[in-house]
Amino acid sequence: MIRPLMAPSLMCMDPMNVARDISVMDEHFDLYHVDVMDSHFCPNMALTPQFANTLRKHSSLPMDVHLMVEDPVMFTEMFELGPDDCLSYQAETVERNAFRLYERTRQLGVKFGIVLSPMTPLSAIETICERIDILTIMTIDTGFAGQKVIPETLAKIEAARKLRENRGCHFKIQVDGGVKQATFKTFQQAGADILIVGNSGLFSLDPSLPLAIEKYKLAFKAETGIDLDGPDEPESLRFCA
Repeated sequence: MIRPLMAPSLMCMDPMNVARDISVMDEHFDLYHVDVMDSHFCPNMALTPQFANTLRKHSSLPMDVHLMVEDPVMFTEMFELGPDDCLSYQAETVERNAFRLYERTRQLGVKFGIVLSPMTPLSAIETICERIDILTIMTIDTGFAGQKVIPETLAKIEAARKLRENRGCHFKIQVDGGVKQATFKTFQQAGADILIVGNSGLFSLDPSLPLAIEKYKLAFKAETGIDLDGPDEPESLRFCA
């Protein structure tokens, strides 16, 4: 059985123990999710390009950088990432320059991602879907952790899987928001290839990060029957493009 890739949301980690916790998570996860906000696209601020660039020097795991910013062109030039990393743009911010940004990510040697907010329809990516490496479906409104899943977004995950099959696209489907024990199986069955775990799915489970990771793995197995440390083959992060 192919298990989904698991990505901790680093905006939820303890900011006083970043180096220690990264060394722990490096051993248990498949990639990192880095939220970059400018307080304009959404009313919050989180991590920065400088954080992502520093992380790239100290961890071998790939990262997906989620740009919740009003000027994605400017922010793109701030990153120094590797070929396994992805810059993921909010669809609402790239309507006029999505193809130019795609070409720029290729010049920079990184992957290209698009993020759909709950109110943004899947049709927003139909003209560019063949170029997308990671398609992120937001199941909550952007900006804050700990929100309840918007149930209507499940249909979008299923529709994205069908679009990929019908068009022969290579993108991975990533789910962001409300990923926890009660939703692990639901998101996996809907078609998610990558699950982002934040406060409710990981960091709030125990003050000790190693114990929180152990509890998250047990919860995942209890709901899905998949042992994240077992022989099940993980979904591949290799892309066809």
